[in-house]
Amino acid sequence: MKSVLSFVALSLLLLGCPKQAPTVAITGNDDELIDQYSAQLEELRTRDTAGENRCKDACPTKNKVCAISESVCGIAVKKGDRADFQTKCVATQEDCAKFGEVCLSCSK
Repeated sequence: MKSVLSFVALSLLLLGCPKQAPTVAITGNDDELIDQYSAQLEELRTRDTAGENRCKDACPTKNKVCAISESVCGIAVKKGDRADFQTKCVATQEDCAKFGEVCLSCSK
């Protein structure tokens, strides 16, 4: 009985742990790329950044967000006539700055 309870407890612990999504190669046309980058950013924004892991993950997350921002803005530069891409570029730059502030505050 004790081993069954241990197994159940371990299973719940493992299932409840947030898992880092694997990095996926981004391919497609510019609209598809922007959508994929937006989805990655949304995942990073919605992760629980509270508690003891907040500072452990802050700078690596900032690096990921800022790299995505560079990619989005690179597409926006190529497609200067697309106002929606320009808006997404600005939004990703703001995300990069916000995550940068968290990283900096944790580094102190």
